[in-house]
Amino acid sequence: MTDFPNFLKIVNFKIMKLSNILLEAKAILSKAKIEEPLRESKLLICHALNSSIEIFLYDSKKEISLLVKKKIFKLISRRANGEPFTYITNSTSFYKYNFYINNKVLIPRPETEELIEKVLNNIPNKNKKINILDVATGSGVILASLLKELPNSLGIGTDISIDALKVAKINLINLNIFNRSKLVNTNWSQGIKNNIFDIVTCNPPYIDNKNIQNLPKEIKEFEPLLALKGGKNGLDSFKSLLPLVRNVMKINSLLALEIGFDQSKLLENILYKNKFKLKNIIKDISGNKRIMIAISIK
Repeated sequence: MTDFPNFLKIVNFKIMKLSNILLEAKAILSKAKIEEPLRESKLLICHALNSSIEIFLYDSKKEISLLVKKKIFKLISRRANGEPFTYITNSTSFYKYNFYINNKVLIPRPETEELIEKVLNNIPNKNKKINILDVATGSGVILASLLKELPNSLGIGTDISIDALKVAKINLINLNIFNRSKLVNTNWSQGIKNNIFDIVTCNPPYIDNKNIQNLPKEIKEFEPLLALKGGKNGLDSFKSLLPLVRNVMKINSLLALEIGFDQSKLLENILYKNKFKLKNIIKDISGNKRIMIAISIK
């Protein structure tokens, strides 16, 4: 693995034009086999300069000071070493909103946006007062997106990680919905009042522990393993969370889960045992079964 300091050694630290910095940054990311080296170089440079992408069109000959150049190449080196782009910029776009993200939480994926859409599709009256529980909330993107789309809703987000809850709090505050939410440090829904929720969402750890080593470097070396490891067959999380969340749900409430591509059949039986009726399973953009929608029953 090429390390951070070695990349800095190849950079000639003198004042350079922006266009030349871009070429050098692209070369470093290309050598590191980053998939879109030009695009990511531009975005990281813009992040360092606090500028828009248009700067490369109207000011490419701009001279960059030594101090700023060092800042740029520190970011480039982090990316070349495999650190995810989102952790470097502490920002990502999810659903309709921008969120703060750090390495204490999983990076939100486009597949999870589908969960938001399917939950909203099951709510005919979006102005109704709705109680939402987002279990293992992480960065809070699911809870925050639903609260924004459902203006009279109230929500609770739970997580076993205090560091994750700190990130969720920032996002709820930034989107001006913290007053309609509460964050609880607990395992799944332990300690939450029974029979009060209309909607429960969860994107739990669902990767089989033995498959963690096969994940891409960007995931297994940088994202929190606590949010990835789902035990044997990736099902341990579901087995422990479903009895707990069923207790806090009203009858005929909606449960929306993100699941592993090969888990739907096994999960149908676990749902039934915990007094849920499967409503439908939705495939993600890659054609894998990814979102499971169920209804709580007596």
